[in-house]
Amino acid sequence: MCQLCGEPIDRVIRFPKPLSKSLDHIVPLSHGPGTPGHVESNCQAAHLGCNSSKGNRV
Repeated sequence: MCQLCGEPIDRVIRFPKPLSKSLDHIVPLSHGPGTPGHVESNCQAAHLGCNSSKGNRV
């Protein structure tokens, strides 16, 4: 499930299609030092399009 829109993620759809799977950082890495970073607790599944739309917002 996409953790941003709540819809299922089809594993067959491949990059760069908007409904392909991607890894979203809950607290974006661009927020710099002191943020959780690239750890499992800061990651969630998302559609590529949803992730791109989120940008670097929390």
